[in-house]
Amino acid sequence: MPVGTILLALGDSIAAGIGASHVSSGCMTVLRDALQAGAPALTLVNLAIPGESSASMLLPSGQLERAEQLIATAAHSGGRVGPLAICIGGNDIMEAALLGDDEALRQFEANLSEILSRLEAALRATGSSLIEVGCIQTVYNPFEADAVEGGNHGAEAHSMAPRRSTRGGFNRVIRNAAAARGLRLVEVSRRFRGRCAELTWVRSGDIHPTDGGHALIAGFYLEACTAE
Repeated sequence: MPVGTILLALGDSIAAGIGASHVSSGCMTVLRDALQAGAPALTLVNLAIPGESSASMLLPSGQLERAEQLIATAAHSGGRVGPLAICIGGNDIMEAALLGDDEALRQFEANLSEILSRLEAALRATGSSLIEVGCIQTVYNPFEADAVEGGNHGAEAHSMAPRRSTRGGFNRVIRNAAAARGLRLVEVSRRFRGRCAELTWVRSGDIHPTDGGHALIAGFYLEACTAE
């Protein structure tokens, strides 16, 4: 993947670095630091917003519009976005019961398609593309049976996320979208499986990654960005 002058991070609290002990330990900052070894001029612009869903990302004057503007502005000033890292879907899963699981999944698929189409258009206007610079990650499940100590696992999960989806399919949507559009897939879900007790704060009532979890996510992105 060609590394440009801006690592653009989009999405929710994971990309924003929530759970890390300091902003310098968030996954996107760690990724920038690693990429700077070969691209010293690379800067990080992190537009990710804690609580962001695929729907809120599309709101007028929202995160996606700011990303489109930044891509254009960077090109106008001689810069180049790359990598473009996307982490979205976790809050769609956590709030799915508000719409019903099937409708939440349908809307997520439609929203993600629009998000990626608009990013593709913005990049192509600058001579780039999602195939060149785009990465998207899957969403880990923090409520694995072995991740919550003591008590009833189902009750513990419900107390932390009472509106969460009771069905799968969201990561399938992400994987299919990545395959269809040529994005590099960052398989956080499969590689966190069985390790959420270690890599997140779920045993303390917080589903976000620890510093170790953020470091691993950054490493997964780095693998995707540097793979041939």
